[in-house]
Amino acid sequence: MLTVVGDINVDLSLAVAGWPAVGGDTRAHTAIWSHGGTGLNAAIAVTNLGGACRLWGRVGADAVADGVKSWAYERGVDVSELQVDPIIPTGLCVIPVVPDGERTFLSFRGANVTWQYPTQWPETPGWLHVCGHALIEDPQRHNSVRALQQAQHQGWRTSIDLCDPLAPQIGAILAQLPGPLDCLLGNQHEMDAAQGQFHQGACPHLIVTKRGAAGARLTYPDGRTQDFAGFVVDTQDTTACGDAFASTFVWSLAHGAESASACTLANAVGALTASQRGGATSIPETGAVQTFYAHHQLSLPHWVKMVR
Repeated sequence: MLTVVGDINVDLSLAVAGWPAVGGDTRAHTAIWSHGGTGLNAAIAVTNLGGACRLWGRVGADAVADGVKSWAYERGVDVSELQVDPIIPTGLCVIPVVPDGERTFLSFRGANVTWQYPTQWPETPGWLHVCGHALIEDPQRHNSVRALQQAQHQGWRTSIDLCDPLAPQIGAILAQLPGPLDCLLGNQHEMDAAQGQFHQGACPHLIVTKRGAAGARLTYPDGRTQDFAGFVVDTQDTTACGDAFASTFVWSLAHGAESASACTLANAVGALTASQRGGATSIPETGAVQTFYAHHQLSLPHWVKMVR
């Protein structure tokens, strides 16, 4: 089973023509409330394709959290170990989106930051996927590193999906782990910021650079690279694309997929996510992916199952 550590938020996406000057005033022509956060997005991408996924995170003791948990549970996410903070509310992210689909995050991280290491480690083997925002602020960062350490000690495979604030300090995180990650993922900007931090012994087995419509580049420890083409869609909102790509990719590897098949599926899920507005609610289910594959004369991978 894939276990995801990451943020759980309520998102407010605002479609805007552009950024106002400081002190200015601009109109949003579309506003969408949705469930979101890197952890929830990543988990939903997997269960929407019929996969099993456990979500570790922390929410507030509020109605927003009740809605998120209920919605995720209905979509197959194992939320039995979500923690509830009695004081700090659930995270909130305001996301202005400009006409080309590029998004900017204005985040109140709320209860996410107080996530604690689980009281009991799962007995079955698995893959631990940590979303980058879980590694930028203590105590969540400390407990996420501890979870990565324990996962590797237990023989689990491990991965991290970078975020902008984490990339410049990823070397310090990798140095605390007993072994190399199986996979490190990030977009081009994040990978540029992370350059020079992959020291001998801490270099991930696989580095995946997410390149949007251009696809993805895989880089191996010996310097070899492989490029895989992406898909062009009418981009509406890139909010959850990277999260969905990352978890789809590592979940596919966990099923024994070859890199090419994993990249094709992840690229398809990311592209379809970009074609819709919103957070986790924009991530496609198997039916949409199957139609997309058929349009591109591709066969759906055997590990993807029809759900709902």
